[in-house]
Amino acid sequence: MEKLTTQSLLAQHLDGIFSRHKFPLFQIKALRRLSVCRTKSLGGHSQYCEAGHLNGVWYNSCKHRSCPQCRGMAKEEWLRNTQKILLDCPHHHVIFTLPEELNVIWRFNRELMTNLLFQAVRDTLKEFSKDPKYLAATPGTLMVLHTWGRNLSLHPHIHCLISHGGINAEGEWVEPKKKTLFPQKPVMLVYRGKFRALVRKALEQGEVRLPESTTAQHLKNLLNKLGRKDWVVHFCERYEHASGVAKYLARYVKGGPFNNSQLSMAKEGVVRFRYQSHQTKREETLSLPVDEFVSRMVQHVLTPGKPNVRYGGLYTSALRRRLNTARGSLGQKAVTGRELLEWQDYLGGLDKLPSCKECGLPLSRSDEVSSVLTLI
Repeated sequence: MEKLTTQSLLAQHLDGIFSRHKFPLFQIKALRRLSVCRTKSLGGHSQYCEAGHLNGVWYNSCKHRSCPQCRGMAKEEWLRNTQKILLDCPHHHVIFTLPEELNVIWRFNRELMTNLLFQAVRDTLKEFSKDPKYLAATPGTLMVLHTWGRNLSLHPHIHCLISHGGINAEGEWVEPKKKTLFPQKPVMLVYRGKFRALVRKALEQGEVRLPESTTAQHLKNLLNKLGRKDWVVHFCERYEHASGVAKYLARYVKGGPFNNSQLSMAKEGVVRFRYQSHQTKREETLSLPVDEFVSRMVQHVLTPGKPNVRYGGLYTSALRRRLNTARGSLGQKAVTGRELLEWQDYLGGLDKLPSCKECGLPLSRSDEVSSVLTLI
C-alpha cells in the first residue's frame, strides 16, 4: 500500500483541484502552504553542536495550524502551558453540538457562527455557575472548537472542560451542590435558546449571509423548528483530573482533524482514510476521490486570526489572581509566565535529546540556509 502524506497528495493534485473547484482565498492559501511543507520551496535550516560541527540540513516546515505533519512542537507547547493553569481537582467534560440542519448556514458564515457558538456556550455556563442551586462561584473553563466528525464530515461542536468547583464572591473555594455539576437537560435547553436568539439577532442586523436557496424567513422557520427538537449536549463522566482530556484536545488544537498515518492511496485518484467510528467503536475505512477528500479536509481550515481555543472563568488571563487564590486553596503553586518551548527541550522531553554525531556534544543552534536550499 503506497504511503501518503497530506503534503505529497496536495503537491501532486492541487493544480488540478483548483482548476475544477472554487475555494475561499484563505482556504486556497492554506492548501498551497500545506503542499510545500518541508520542501525546498520554504528553504531550510542547518543544525550545529556547541563545537560548531554541522549535524544536518533540513527543509523548513510550513507551520500552518492545520498541517498534520509539522505541529508536534506547537501541540506540546500548548499542552504544557494549558496544564500549568489547570486546577488540581475533578473536571467535567461537556460537548455542545449544533443540529446538522444548520450546517449550510455554517458554511456561508464560518466566522460568525463560530463566534455565536462560543458565546452561547460561555453564557450558558456562566448562567449556571452563578446560580446558587448549583455553584454560585466562578469555575475554570476551557473551550475548544472542533468542526469535524471522525469521517471528516462537517460537525461543528465545542469540547468544554469545567473545573468541579470555583471561587465565590468572598474569594473562597466552593464545591458544587451536585456531583454532576449542572443538570444536562436544563443546560441543553438554555444553550439551545441562547444560540437561537443570537442567530435571530444577527439575522435582524443583516450579519447572516444566506445561500441562494434560503431566505430570511426560511431560516426563522428553521430556528422555530429546531426549538422543538433536543440538541445533543453530551455530559461525560466526571474526571478526577483534567490532564487526560487536555492531552486529547491537544491532538487537534494544533494540526487539524487527522494525522498522516490515517492516509493511504487506494488506487489512482482515490484516497483511503482510516478512522475510529463513534457508531461501531471499530476502525472504519473510507475511500474517497482526491477532490472529495481535499474538499472535506479544507472545510475544517480555521478562519485566519480566529482562535479555536478560548479560556473562560478562572482560566482567563484577566482572572489570574483569582486562579492563584484557587490554586492556593488546592495546595498548588501560583501560575507563572508562559513557557516558550525550544526544540532541544522538546526532543529531550521525548527521550531523544539530540547530540553531535562527531563529538557527542549537545546540538545548540539552528541557522537558516534558505538561500542555498531554494536553489536546489
